[in-house]
Amino acid sequence: MVIFDQDNEQIILRDGRYYLQSDVGHFVPEYLEIEISKEDADKVMRDVKYAIKLVLDYQNKQWGLI
Repeated sequence: MVIFDQDNEQIILRDGRYYLQSDVGHFVPEYLEIEISKEDADKVMRDVKYAIKLVLDYQNKQWGLI
């Protein structure tokens, strides 16, 4: 169930877990869905720009940068 939808950022509540779905494509829509904590979901709902930090942190971990 989508509980937040703003500026191509969505917070989804599924089976008691929170997910951030974000459009990370530059010219063509490409969606990334990552599991986040309730606290991070609350922060995104207060300030949607916080989603950028979550996506960048996720990508940096994937690429082995942190």
